[in-house]
Amino acid sequence: SKKGEVRAELVRMIMDDVKSGKVQALIARAADFYGPDNDKSFVIETVYKNFVKGKKAQWLSDDTKLHNFTFTPEAARATALLGNTEDAYGEAWHLPTSKGMTGKEWVGFFAQEMGVAHKHSVLPNWMIGALGLFIPFMRELKEMLYQYDRDYNFDSTKFEQRFQWEPISNAEGVRRTVKEFGKGSK
Repeated sequence: SKKGEVRAELVRMIMDDVKSGKVQALIARAADFYGPDNDKSFVIETVYKNFVKGKKAQWLSDDTKLHNFTFTPEAARATALLGNTEDAYGEAWHLPTSKGMTGKEWVGFFAQEMGVAHKHSVLPNWMIGALGLFIPFMRELKEMLYQYDRDYNFDSTKFEQRFQWEPISNAEGVRRTVKEFGKGSK
């Protein structure tokens, strides 16, 4: 993708400068974010907010494919830890992220936690392109559909092993997110 090309070029530039001794840096990567105080994430926009409005949740492309999300508060703590760990510099790190679940499973966790029926629809790729003409959020998603039309596995094993860190479970992350937004049934 175009975004992927830009990211790859930035990584190359940063790591070249690290190797040459010009800068001291590290790269911290995350999957799509979700969590409290993050009301613009994909899963909040298309699942949570739709359930709040009494609508069906929406998923992109294929709800049987695995997808990871990084819990925002955990990403913040992990980034701070990296920044304060001298020997973490000069490397790229994937921030702690629980194993992926299918779109159906993500929607199910939100529905259960919110006390609503587990109803959702899947937006096919062609429709996302059309909606992007009117909805800026969808316009941005079109280029990233490769994360939804096949399994998307964001692997944070390196970070987890280095820092003996177990990522928050998806169920607990959804529970805390819904609780913070104030629409949970529990």
